[in-house]
Amino acid sequence: MLGRVDKMSILNELREQVGLGGPAASLANELLVIHENYAAGQLTSEEYAFLLQEIADIRAQQELASDEIACRWIVAAAQGMLAVM
Repeated sequence: MLGRVDKMSILNELREQVGLGGPAASLANELLVIHENYAAGQLTSEEYAFLLQEIADIRAQQELASDEIACRWIVAAAQGMLAVM
């Protein structure tokens, strides 16, 4: 689970989640792609924040409704990424 907020540790945990598969893997992968696009200058900070917030506020609840732990994990990851923006 996510402990202290550190960009590299969040990204590493997302990569690990993608490798494990499961219900959160798809959204974890999307968070990584969003971060990579932002780092490459393909997204503005406003677009980056909007996409992360959309995953935290809407998509995690919709796509992970049957798995509360995975949902909370994805929300925490997205919020952590916003915090270290």
